[in-house]
Amino acid sequence: MWETIVKYYCIDWMAMVLNAASIYLLGKKQKFGFSLGIVANIAWIVFGVLAHSVATVFACSIFVALNIKGWWNWATEKQMSTTTNQ
Repeated sequence: MWETIVKYYCIDWMAMVLNAASIYLLGKKQKFGFSLGIVANIAWIVFGVLAHSVATVFACSIFVALNIKGWWNWATEKQMSTTTNQ
């Protein structure tokens, strides 16, 4: 059983924890959640390569791009609201 748990060097476990933390932080409206999401999905990409799962690599590459876009949108929206309030 232990071999199954650590088969992918625990990268899948790390990715799962980071993904959960990312979603939790984004739910609390903390921008750092996007950063954790990027790291989590990079870990999922590594897992996908190790597991020979093209779908995982492809999907998580899209999720990395979406996390970057979300972070960017959040940063520019905050900057625009700061400029408007002055």
